[in-house]
Amino acid sequence: MSQSTKSVPWTLRHLRLMTILESGSLIALVCIAMPLKYFADMPEAVSLVGPIHGAFFLWMCGILFLTLIRKYLPLHYGAFVFVAAFVPFAGIGSHMLVRKAVSRYA
Repeated sequence: MSQSTKSVPWTLRHLRLMTILESGSLIALVCIAMPLKYFADMPEAVSLVGPIHGAFFLWMCGILFLTLIRKYLPLHYGAFVFVAAFVPFAGIGSHMLVRKAVSRYA
């Protein structure tokens, strides 16, 4: 592990990963699983992807809360990350904001 990675708080590193995972699972749910459910009559896709996305969302919210409590992320960044979790493809923007916050420590 490099010295620059050690100086970045673990909650920020973890949040950066979780924004990608949560965003990807939302995109998979909305763009793949939901169309399969309604157009191909395959509700199993939503039954599989839905709980995975829900777990990632809750996990990301928990890490976001810890990051904000410890003041590693500005409150307006945290608000954007939270709102972006509800909009497909907006997670890319939240990942970029968290990456910007991480770069302040590196």
